[in-house]
Amino acid sequence: MARIKVLDPTAPPPDVDDDPGPDAGPLRGRLVGIRFDSAWKSFEWVIDEWVPRLEASGARVRLWEAGNRIGDEGERTFKELDDFATDVDIALVGLGN
Repeated sequence: MARIKVLDPTAPPPDVDDDPGPDAGPLRGRLVGIRFDSAWKSFEWVIDEWVPRLEASGARVRLWEAGNRIGDEGERTFKELDDFATDVDIALVGLGN
């Protein structure tokens, strides 16, 4: 009986950087921006959980829903993104997953 070799097509896992980044420091009096979009509806559940906690810590929260990235709406989206990034002290833009 002939032998066969089965190849595993899966890629190795990426290297993980355990560094969470710089500490945001105290939240009291700071503006925390949360960027979301309509493609990931379950992220709205995360927002519903985070906003009360951030506000309880003394932060103000600004939500920003990203729009399309092409045409006239794309230009508007990039302008809004620039304003959002400039205005907030801390930005939460995803879960990193």
